[in-house]
Amino acid sequence: MLINSEGIVLNHIHFSENDLIVRILTKQKGLISFLIKNGLKKKKKYLQQLMVINLSFHHKTNKNLHYIKSIEFKTISGKILMNYQKRNTVLFLCEVISRCVKSGNEDIYLYNFIEKSISWLNSDYCSGKFFDLWFLIHFTKFLGVVPDYAKIKNIAGYSFDPQSGSFILSKNEDALNLWNLKMSEVLYDFLCKNVEDLENFSLSYNDYPILIENVLKYYAIHVSNFNYKKLVSVYTELL
Repeated sequence: MLINSEGIVLNHIHFSENDLIVRILTKQKGLISFLIKNGLKKKKKYLQQLMVINLSFHHKTNKNLHYIKSIEFKTISGKILMNYQKRNTVLFLCEVISRCVKSGNEDIYLYNFIEKSISWLNSDYCSGKFFDLWFLIHFTKFLGVVPDYAKIKNIAGYSFDPQSGSFILSKNEDALNLWNLKMSEVLYDFLCKNVEDLENFSLSYNDYPILIENVLKYYAIHVSNFNYKKLVSVYTELL
């Protein structure tokens, strides 16, 4: 069956001397791996991480590798490619998405969330500040592991329990391995914010990497086979 679809490039690995295996999250068929002959020549132009493309391919159920018939840009990610912070954010988020999304799972809502988030990151309105944290926290909504926060009207006095994914009233945070009150409040604030609000958001330099690590630890608890330790150590060095 010939499929015409949008797609988001996640990552690629070398296969033989000039070929690539590229993992693309397609809008129509979910995550698919493609073998691209002479892919190294197309990598710079079409196959940058989180680049949004239009592609056509013959899809066969239960086949591990597919072949792209045609490929073209949907959008040019110029604002991302020219910004050091945004480029690092993209590489980091591609790793997270790749570890969370399973092949063959079609989810139009997840795809649209990622595509719209990329569009915002690629805009003049987005500096890139705290986008990584906002994305990580809101991505949990599409993975089915979002913290239970909707019923809380006043976060004061609540601590976040990463095991249950809920905010609870507690006077002794350490006894139950809860997040401290400050980190819990920041998490709640991120959950309540739209991406357009990030430019007015404040977070200290020291708290920033701590919150990233805490969120990735939360992923490790609730997303199967999510190994965060090397990922967080490499990324936080770039902050």
